[in-house]
Amino acid sequence: MQRISERSISREIFSGLYSPAPLAARADGRGFKKLLEGRKKPYDFDFACSMVRATESIFFDSGLAPALAFTFSDEVSLIYLRPPLAGRVEKIDSLVAGHLSAALSLGLGRLVTMDCRTIPLCREEILRYLVERQDEAWRNHVFSYGFYMLRQEGLNPAQSMARLRGLSESQIHELVFERGINLAKTPTWERRGVMVYRRGERLESNWDLPLLSSAEGALFLEEVSGVPFEKQQPFHE
Repeated sequence: MQRISERSISREIFSGLYSPAPLAARADGRGFKKLLEGRKKPYDFDFACSMVRATESIFFDSGLAPALAFTFSDEVSLIYLRPPLAGRVEKIDSLVAGHLSAALSLGLGRLVTMDCRTIPLCREEILRYLVERQDEAWRNHVFSYGFYMLRQEGLNPAQSMARLRGLSESQIHELVFERGINLAKTPTWERRGVMVYRRGERLESNWDLPLLSSAEGALFLEEVSGVPFEKQQPFHE
């Protein structure tokens, strides 16, 4: 008769799912709206520092050290050129989420949880993936400024959402500009995120990133990752 433990192991969902490398492991915060209550809006520098420190921690003594990492808002993308944990997806997702949740909880002094998903990539897709995440950082930046500016003018959350619904990025940008803020002049880390990577034996966090979609951005990523980006393929998650 098969033992209960053997039967349960045979029923583990996704336990045999493996991902080749390169791959991205992307973690997102869960319930961070409540976590950020009382902090500066739309961006809180101290919280951003906590996110970067949690991201940096995964490079040390975790067994999960990536080639580089990109973070903005409550999101962290870890880029692996070789598969961590033999490419076992359930291990990657659970341990990355667990480590970042623990590191951020310690940094903030309160319980925080994150989830994670694994995204297989071709080498030619690494740049495209990071460009798309940086584009999302910009979209988040534009919407956040528009939303909290309307909140400061007395609109409640539902009214602010209704006011912004259907507006393009350029229209929200203009709405904010009319109220005295040029979004192109806000801190670079708010607009473009932060990159963490090793340079020799030293771990660096770059808060002043170039546009990764530019030639300068591609050269920067080649330098910090060691991956040439002569050809770009569209990325589809």
